Amino acid sequence: MAQYEHSEWQGSTGGTSWMQRAMVKLFRFLPLSLAYACVAPVIPFYMLFDRRGYRASYRFFRDRIGRGPLHAFFSVYANEFRMGQVVVDRFAMYAGRSFKLDNDEMPVFTRLAEGEPGFVQLGSHTGNFELSGYMLRSIKRMGTLVFSGETDTVMQQRAAMFARNNVEMVPVSDDMSHLFTLNAILSEGGIVSMPGDRVFGSQKTFSCLFFGDPAPFPAGPYMLAAQRSVAMVAVFVMKESIHRYRIFVRQIGENLDPALPSRTRAQAMAQEFAACLESVVRMYPTQWFNFYDFWK
Repeated sequence: MAQYEHSEWQGSTGGTSWMQRAMVKLFRFLPLSLAYACVAPVIPFYMLFDRRGYRASYRFFRDRIGRGPLHAFFSVYANEFRMGQVVVDRFAMYAGRSFKLDNDEMPVFTRLAEGEPGFVQLGSHTGNFELSGYMLRSIKRMGTLVFSGETDTVMQQRAAMFARNNVEMVPVSDDMSHLFTLNAILSEGGIVSMPGDRVFGSQKTFSCLFFGDPAPFPAGPYMLAAQRSVAMVAVFVMKESIHRYRIFVRQIGENLDPALPSRTRAQAMAQEFAACLESVVRMYPTQWFNFYDFWK
C-alpha cells in the first residue's frame, strides 16, 4: 500500500531487521497505550533535527489550515505523534493484533469488488492506508504498487498479511515491467492499488487545485483508469482511537462522460481525487503525513 516518505520515521520502523523482529514479538503482549507513551518523548527530536519536514508541516498548519503560530507548533507535534502511532499499529498488526474498522461506506467498495470488471484503488499518505489491504475482503486478485525503502522484515510481514486477502505486492522496477503486471491484473478483472498523491520523481503530472493553490498529482493512476475505461475509488483509513479506524470510500469519475478524451477524463479524475483528499485532510489535519512542500 502507500508508503510514508519521512526518512526519520522509516528509520524508526526498526532500523535493522533484527530490531523489527524484536518489535513484532514485543507487540504480541505490549499494550498499545504504553507503546504510544514511549513514542511521545521522541517526537521533539524529530521536530528539532528534521528541519525540512518540520518547516513543511508547520507551514501547512499555518498557511493551509489557518492556525496561529503556537497552535501550528503543537499541531506539528500531533502530526508526528500520529505518524508514530500508525507505525506502532503496523507492527501490532504484524504481531497478530486487530483493530476495529468502522466501514459504513463499504457498499461502494463491495459493489465494485463483486462485479466482473477490474478497477483502480487509490491510496494516499493519510491515516493508515496499509490496513485496508489487511482488512478489506475481496475475491478479486489485487496488485498493490510498493516502493523501495523498507527492510526485508517489513516486506515479509506485509506479504504474509496481504496473502490472506488475495493481495500481492508489485514492486516498482526501473525497467517499468511493473506496468505490465498492473495491466494484466486489470485485464483479469482484478484490482490495482496505487498511491494517488505522490509524484515520485515522475515528470508526468496533473496540476490540481488543492487547498487553494495548484499542486502536482501523478498522472499515471488516472491515465491508467481512463485509458482502460475502468472504475476508480479512493480509500482513506483514518485513526479514530487506540483500537479503532474509520474507512472512507469515494468513487472517482463516476459521472464523467465516457466519450471525453482519455486525458481530459484523467485530468478530471485527478482533480476529483484532490478534492476528496482535501476534504478528508480537513477532517483529520494531523493525519496527513506530508513532510515536504507539496505545492512545489
